[in-house]
Amino acid sequence: MTDLHALGRGVPTPYVLSLRFVDVPLRVRTNDADVWASLGHYFEPWVTPGDAAPVAVVTLVQGHPRPEGTFADVARRDGKAVKEAVRLEPHGRLILKRRTGVLMGLAPGRAVAVGDLRANLNQAINLVNACYAKAVVERGYLLLHASAVAKGQDVVALAGVPGAGKSTAALHLVEAGFRFVSNDRLLVRATPGGVDALGYPKQPRVNPGTVLHHPRLAARLKPEERQALAAMEPASLWGLERKCDVDLDALYGRGTVVLRGRLRVLVLLRWRLGGDGFAVRPIAGAAALSQLDLFAKDLGVFDLDQAPGAPRDAEASARYARLLDCLHVLDVTGRPDFPALVGVVRGLL
Repeated sequence: MTDLHALGRGVPTPYVLSLRFVDVPLRVRTNDADVWASLGHYFEPWVTPGDAAPVAVVTLVQGHPRPEGTFADVARRDGKAVKEAVRLEPHGRLILKRRTGVLMGLAPGRAVAVGDLRANLNQAINLVNACYAKAVVERGYLLLHASAVAKGQDVVALAGVPGAGKSTAALHLVEAGFRFVSNDRLLVRATPGGVDALGYPKQPRVNPGTVLHHPRLAARLKPEERQALAAMEPASLWGLERKCDVDLDALYGRGTVVLRGRLRVLVLLRWRLGGDGFAVRPIAGAAALSQLDLFAKDLGVFDLDQAPGAPRDAEASARYARLLDCLHVLDVTGRPDFPALVGVVRGLL
């Protein structure tokens, strides 16, 4: 039976990448030159000489895993198709990605992934980010399900259900002169000086509708692609799932992406396609906390200190409530209007 200790063992991993996200050093080892080169390009702003001892070592094996034994599917809170199954092991756990067959192992200070990582590089990226996020969460940070942008040191987080337009809104704000902090996850901690915010070193992943309606991205579409997308019904285009990464530093110049700032505002995108008008109102206290499911997040199967699929406990909810007391929270309703949202956020900062 496949076990955590044996996963990836005996495979030479001569290709090494040292990374440092903010003040979190990590080391990545792989047996595959293509995976190493692709990750080196993706994480290029955070590649370091590797002088510091890493908080975790991530081993990535391009190969064919043969998972044996029983894995338990982890139900998703939104009711969507299962993505992961797990098996608990002494001192860690195994995670089987149902869609791709990639097999991962987690133990304190160590992570392993075996599978076709050339074709599924995003899963290698996510595993690296999970190790970074776990190290930060252990310092007392909370996780928000939000994109984020910054003006100077001031950060605005954009939260909403999947498909609400968080990434699209962030890209419109970058086009308007903001810097990009994070695509879909934001780590936050209240301090005496404000709310410290740390982004994930992950490029925004956007759908075709975002590309079509963003001036700089739309220019990269072939004429026939633009025509086909423009001919789609708005609801079909909005729901079209065909994500691609956007390299913001390549598009706008080095320094467009920053990973740290002070969170000032949390914007809740509760607008919907087909809604009426565009409205923004401040909310606080119980009204803000009632929207907790829009912005609260956890590390899921990548948190060894939490049972897979466990519900949020009362202490976690209380910590989010205390965080909200330090922020301005805006509730955005009506229909999606990205130019109007840009104007609102500009006015805040």
